[in-house]
Amino acid sequence: MLILVINSGSSSLKYTLFRMEDEAVLFAGAIDRIGQDGARHSFRDAANHEVEKEAYAPDHGAALDEVFATLLAGPLTSLSDLDAVAHRVGHGGKYREAARVNPDVISEIRRMTPLIPLHHPAMIREIEECMIRMPQAVHVAVFDTWFHWSIPDEAAIYGLPWHYFSDRGYRRTGFHGNSHAYVAEKAADRLGRPLGELKLITCHLGNGASVCAIDRGRSVDTSLGMTSVEGLMMGTRAGDVDPGLIPVIMKEDSLSPDEMISMLYRDSGLLGVSGVSRDMREIEAAAAGGNDRARLALDAFCYKVKRYAGAMLMVLGGCDALVFTGGIGSNSPTVRAKVLASTEMLGFVIDAEKNARARTSPDNQVEDISAKSSVIKILVIETFEELMMARQCRKVVGTKK
Repeated sequence: MLILVINSGSSSLKYTLFRMEDEAVLFAGAIDRIGQDGARHSFRDAANHEVEKEAYAPDHGAALDEVFATLLAGPLTSLSDLDAVAHRVGHGGKYREAARVNPDVISEIRRMTPLIPLHHPAMIREIEECMIRMPQAVHVAVFDTWFHWSIPDEAAIYGLPWHYFSDRGYRRTGFHGNSHAYVAEKAADRLGRPLGELKLITCHLGNGASVCAIDRGRSVDTSLGMTSVEGLMMGTRAGDVDPGLIPVIMKEDSLSPDEMISMLYRDSGLLGVSGVSRDMREIEAAAAGGNDRARLALDAFCYKVKRYAGAMLMVLGGCDALVFTGGIGSNSPTVRAKVLASTEMLGFVIDAEKNARARTSPDNQVEDISAKSSVIKILVIETFEELMMARQCRKVVGTKK
């Protein structure tokens, strides 16, 4: 069985081709700057050769044509070779697990778009373009929210009038489910213990970020909520803001609801505080160079991760391991050290040398940065969301093909 996994952003498209019999990656790549000048296509083939070139990608349809032309020049003889396509979708709404794409699924994705305004429009376009180009394949929507449906009502409910919870389903749904689920499995493998007996705190830290409490393989709480803006400060998203402040700002600055949404999702977070960038690498460099706003953005980001990790420790009543993953979590020793500074009494002790040299990759997915005296294991794990998506897609294909 061949499954193509596609992850679309507003100006990017990542793809991975899997042979599911042995879960081998046959091809993987990404196109960036879709709809902008200077679009680039980078990919790695089964022989591990890396290629980067210019791409004609004025829209997602053209980007898909570039992807398919590349695949047809490599591992595929025809698009009909593909059994299924797994499409990443941010919010599943009423859907609790991956589902074969049909009009009702598309309608539900559209209904959730106001909650995921940065991601859903591009994801819907990508699904529709793929279905035109590959009508013979089984198309499966894999939702970021699936892993968090196990969160109990007392953790999921907001303190709003009852009908918002009972009738409209407004509750903490969380995101990054594929990443949290994957690194939990890898942590169990590294610890040599069944996932079903572990308590884990997983920190997915990237342009989007969230912390999750996992009790015996089940998500029981997470920092992201019903929308993708709650919780941690992120690249351009505000994270937690006093809700009473929102209408005050709107009145003071005469902002419309759409303008307020744009501020919270596109102009805030690391970018808004630092004034430098949404990229943590650039913020760390600016902070080291004496930029006070960049230093504050770095410190605030790490503090908020620390606060949520502490909350998850209380929720779990103990912890066997804490995991860092995502672009920041896997690559920033500075962030990892700041997050766990002064937590030795809670059982977290980082080995400074291990932390400084820890580098994960597809060939080296797990690094242990715990000091010998650490009661709780501290792991850095390379996430692989695409594999989790392919597995869910295979499950749907097995029942629906």
